[in-house]
Amino acid sequence: MGIKNFLGMGGGAATGTTNEAVTLDEYLEGSLHGGELLDEEKYTYVKSLNANTPNIVAELSKELKKGNLVLLDTEALSQTNRLSLKQVIADVKALENELNGDMGRLSETKILVVPGGFRILKRRTD
Repeated sequence: MGIKNFLGMGGGAATGTTNEAVTLDEYLEGSLHGGELLDEEKYTYVKSLNANTPNIVAELSKELKKGNLVLLDTEALSQTNRLSLKQVIADVKALENELNGDMGRLSETKILVVPGGFRILKRRTD
């Protein structure tokens, strides 16, 4: 599919494709992958979130309910407010249990949280 066909300006009838006109703004706002606009519902994403926002648990819940995996960065909280960090981790554990997900620590400041249907294989190093 060429750019003219994608924007609805090409001869789609001759090539057997359908023409859905896309405005320039829609084209620039959308991300391209293999010649098609990315569909949030079609793919599973790994998203990175910073735990320094007050509504991080709500954002995390939204992403997990969409089926996305989340890499939670707790560096800012670990350096400034340990009590808030403990509360965020407790809230994330409760959310993970509620959604039948899983979570695992990747480093001192990174936590991977996955929705139901995914499991993290945790290995203990001795």
